[in-house]
Amino acid sequence: MTTAHPHFDDRGTLDWSTSFSDAVATAKRDGKLVLIEMGRLL
Repeated sequence: MTTAHPHFDDRGTLDWSTSFSDAVATAKRDGKLVLIEMGRLL
């Protein structure tokens, strides 16, 4: 499932997923790659 970024408003630039398996399934379906962003809230 793709959604807005879970921590900030990227103004709809990208579709984000909080589940790796969902991201991989969407990428395979759309013929795209997966970008993994890691960080933490301060």
